[in-house]
Amino acid sequence: MSTPSIPEARQAAGSLATKLILFVFVSTFVTALVVSWVSIQSTYDSLRGTIDRLYPAELAHAERQMVSWLEASDGELNALAARPEIVAEDPTAAFERAIAGSERFEALARMTPDGGFDVWVGAPPASDAQPLHRRSSRVTLDDGRERGVLWVPLGEGGAGALLGVLDAAHPGAILTRLHRDPHSLLALIDARGAVLAGAGPGPEPGQPVTLPPEQARGGLASEYESGGRAVIGAFRPVRGSADWGLVVQTPFEIAFAPVLDVVSRIFVIDLAVILFFSFLAYRITGAVVRPIERLSDWARRIADGQLDLEIPETSDRDEIGLLTRTFNDMMRLLRRNQREIEETNRDLTEKNTRLQQANEVLNQLSITDGLTKLHNHRFFQDHLTREIKRVDRAGEALSMLLIDIDDFKQLNDRFGHAAGDELLMRLAPILNAAIRETDLAARYGGEEFVILAPNTDLSGAYRLAEKVRTSIAESSFILDDSLRPMRVTVSVGVAQFQGNRKRFFQKTDEALYRAKAAGKNCVKVDEDDAEDIEGIT
Repeated sequence: MSTPSIPEARQAAGSLATKLILFVFVSTFVTALVVSWVSIQSTYDSLRGTIDRLYPAELAHAERQMVSWLEASDGELNALAARPEIVAEDPTAAFERAIAGSERFEALARMTPDGGFDVWVGAPPASDAQPLHRRSSRVTLDDGRERGVLWVPLGEGGAGALLGVLDAAHPGAILTRLHRDPHSLLALIDARGAVLAGAGPGPEPGQPVTLPPEQARGGLASEYESGGRAVIGAFRPVRGSADWGLVVQTPFEIAFAPVLDVVSRIFVIDLAVILFFSFLAYRITGAVVRPIERLSDWARRIADGQLDLEIPETSDRDEIGLLTRTFNDMMRLLRRNQREIEETNRDLTEKNTRLQQANEVLNQLSITDGLTKLHNHRFFQDHLTREIKRVDRAGEALSMLLIDIDDFKQLNDRFGHAAGDELLMRLAPILNAAIRETDLAARYGGEEFVILAPNTDLSGAYRLAEKVRTSIAESSFILDDSLRPMRVTVSVGVAQFQGNRKRFFQKTDEALYRAKAAGKNCVKVDEDDAEDIEGIT
C-alpha cells in the first residue's frame, strides 16, 4: 500500500467534504462555548447573591444569640460579685457552689489589687500562661484548652476583680443549634482568630482559623484560602465583647456545588450538540462522496471476512468502475481459496474431535476401577487432597467410612475368585444408592471400599455407615451355579478429619479393626471420638 503524496494530502484537506465538516464543527464549538459561558456566569452570580444574603443573616442571628448569652453570663457574674462572701478572706466554698450551680462558667478566680490571684477554683490555668489583666478576653487552661473570660470589679477603689472562665459547651450548643449546613463552619473566635466554640467541620477550640480579608464589612462573603483549601466565608464582631467575633466558612467546591453541577450538565449538552452537528455534516458530506464511500465500505466488509459479497458493477469506464471490477475478480479468487481452506479445516476438526473423545475415554479409565466401575484408589487420594484444602479453608466437617467385606477370603476359597469379583461388582450399585450426591464412593483395594462424606460430622457419618451396612446385610446375592441366594455382611470403620491427613487414615483403620474385633457386621468409630457421641461405642 503506497503512502499518499504531499499534493494528494493537500487536496484531501482542501476538499469540499473536509471544509464542510470543519465549518460545522468550528461553528458548533464556538456557539457552545458562548452559551456555556453565559449560563455558568449567570448561575454563579445568582448563587453568589444568595450567599451574600444568607451569610450576613446567619451571622447577625448568631451574634444576637451570643450577645444574649454574654449578657446573661455577665449578669450571673455581677450577681455573684455582689455576695458578701466573695470578698471574704476565703471564698473558695462560695466559688465551688457557684460553679456547681452554673452552666456558663467552668472556673472562678479572685484578682487582688496588685494583679495577682489569691483564689482560683475550677479548671486551673496553664503554668506557662501569659499574665492576665482586666482587659484579657481569654485564658489558656492547664490541659491546653483556651477559654474566654469575663471580668467584674469587686468593691470600690480598686479592691480587686472577679474573673469567670466561660464554659465553651454553652456557646457551642447555641452555635450547633443555629448551624444548618453540615459542610460549613460556624465559630466564635477571639482577636487572634483562635476558636473559642464552634459547630461543623473545622479547627477545634483553641486552634486558629483563617479570617476573611473583609472583616470590617459587617459579614459580606469573601473567597480566600484557609488551611490550603479554597473557601468562602464572612466575619462579624460580637457587640459588647472586648474582641470576640463570629465567622462562617464553607469549602468553595461545596458552596458552589450547583455551579459545578451546571458546568457538568452543560458539558454533556455541548458534547451532544457537537456530536449531532458533526454527524449531520458527515451525512451531508456522505451524500456528496457517496460512490467512493460505498466502495470503501465494501472494501472494509471484505477485509472483515464477508467474502460472499458481489459489488454491483457499472458500465462506467472511470477509475471507480475499473476498481469495482478488480474487486469482484479478487473476491472470486478469495472465495475459491476459502472453500479449500474450509474443507481442510473440517477434516482437521473431525480428527481433533475423535482424538478428544479418545482422550476423555482414557482419562475416565485412569480414574475408574475396571471391575466395580467405582472411582479407583488414585482418584480417591486426589479427591481427598482437594477436600482437605476446602475443609481447611471453609472450616467444615469431613468424615471417611472404610468398608471391609466380612469373610471375603473364605468366600473366594469356597466359590472361586470369579464369585468374589461378582460380589464386588454387585456391591458397587448398593454403595452408590446409599450415599448422597456430594459423597464419593471408591474401591480402596481388594475387598475394601471407602466413602468420603463432606459436610458431615462423626454422628452423621455413623448414621450413613449404618445405612450402608444395613443395605448390604439385607441384600441377597447369587454367586455360584447352585442359584442359592447368599447373605453378605460388612464391617465399617468411621472417623472425622481433625487436621492431620495421616491421623485421619489411622483413626479410620483403627475403627475398622475394632469393628472386626467386635464380631463383624457392625460400625465402629475411633475410641477417642466415640465418647463424644451419645449412643456410639
